[in-house]
Amino acid sequence: MSRSKTSWHHLPPEIRNDIISLVPLLGGRCSRLATVSRDWHSIIEPLNFADISLTVPRLADLDSRAILFRKRSQIRYVWFRVELAQYDCTQCDTTDSSFRGLDNDFIADAFESLFTTLSAWEPRGDLILDISVYSPSDNQHWFKHLSFRSDGSLGECSSPRGHEQDTTPINDPAHGWVAGRQVVPPGWRAIEQTFEEIMTEGPFDDEEPEMQWWRSLPLVPVVGVVLLRQQTRRRWKPVALANMLTRFPNMKELCYEPWREWNIFQVFTDRRNTGNQTLMESFSSTKLGKLTIFENFNESYPGRFSQPLMDREPDPAVSEKLANASLHLTTLSASFMVDAGFFFAARQDSWKWEKLTSLVLTSRVLTHYADPSDIDNMLRDAAAAALKMPSLDTMELWNGRWGVAMLFRYQRARNGQSVIITVRGTSVFSLGVAATEAWDMVARQHRHGRVVVQTSLIDPCAIRCHGDAIRHLGLSTDVVRPVSLRQILSEHDLQA
Repeated sequence: MSRSKTSWHHLPPEIRNDIISLVPLLGGRCSRLATVSRDWHSIIEPLNFADISLTVPRLADLDSRAILFRKRSQIRYVWFRVELAQYDCTQCDTTDSSFRGLDNDFIADAFESLFTTLSAWEPRGDLILDISVYSPSDNQHWFKHLSFRSDGSLGECSSPRGHEQDTTPINDPAHGWVAGRQVVPPGWRAIEQTFEEIMTEGPFDDEEPEMQWWRSLPLVPVVGVVLLRQQTRRRWKPVALANMLTRFPNMKELCYEPWREWNIFQVFTDRRNTGNQTLMESFSSTKLGKLTIFENFNESYPGRFSQPLMDREPDPAVSEKLANASLHLTTLSASFMVDAGFFFAARQDSWKWEKLTSLVLTSRVLTHYADPSDIDNMLRDAAAAALKMPSLDTMELWNGRWGVAMLFRYQRARNGQSVIITVRGTSVFSLGVAATEAWDMVARQHRHGRVVVQTSLIDPCAIRCHGDAIRHLGLSTDVVRPVSLRQILSEHDLQA
């Protein structure tokens, strides 16, 4: 390169750094650019290793493990991809689970290797660990809309086939796909195949040995954030998660996006000893500051099990356990697995959310057919809880599904402005006198004047699913990871 006054080397160092740091945003290949010069290498290499994708074979390779350890100080995000065995059309719609036994052993070995590797890293507590469990065959049969992406991949190709660039419309009538759209939904056997419970048939003979195994894994203090996104269709056992999360002593943030059960199994998933109640209770003994729970669902799945479409009926005990565990949080968002009414009803007089600044919950009563008095009572209970939240900036109560998008938002005043309450949705509801007075009291406690209520309508025809509801409501908090929302919307775009 010429050493003229306009050459690279004559630019101030801070400008050179700014230019190179923009390259990844423009679609540059960092690994190639690092070879341009020694200057470029010293700047680009940390960018190249900041976010990595880690597969089980790579983790087992001695050379790869040596590189990981050598570059560990540069790594800030690890997408751990547990890619299960591939399967063909003879296995994509079957009740035969004999071929899945190897997957269970593979999963156990994968996590043991991961935890052992990361346990040797410095306990800095800032690593983001993003875990996905899937088979590369999952989007080759009935579920062609599935994509498997890293958490920061919003700028990638929108093809539903993951990393592929092919935009040719999919034609596979045998699996219900014609001209790029899913015209026949998958049957219940295909759904159960893709949504199978993780390690349900081994390698442990009983649940207790499995839980002991999770608790025996090495501590991983380098991890500060854990992501369990909805692109993992396979279902985690809540009690297994509760035990796994104990291995992250410095975990400050958790995003958990499980899939809703569609039959009697939901009752067992919510129960106390092994289900969601146990998971909620476990959060009390962590260092969590930010917790996001988003229970994803597809409204067409219950029909494949000959079940009527109905609202999710959250277990009151799950909401109660979460309410208690949330007392030490700064940010909480919980959608569909819990209900705002049950959450606020669980409040005890002695409770106080000293650090909570943002609370987002779903509520079943926020629908067009709800009794106005039920909505009013829930909002009064919400205001009573808000009085116990001295640091609260925002509370959002919402609901969303096909044809329904409803939002109540309380936003603390700033710069001498009035407190704003937003009421927005596919149908209008007015705050009753009692609810209005309750929220006036909250505003006064926060040393503001009376509240100002702003209302607006959303066209119900624009709401095809809960993903559309999130987009149209304009929630101030990410109730689901942005890449997950994009995947949810893409899935419904491809349904006929």
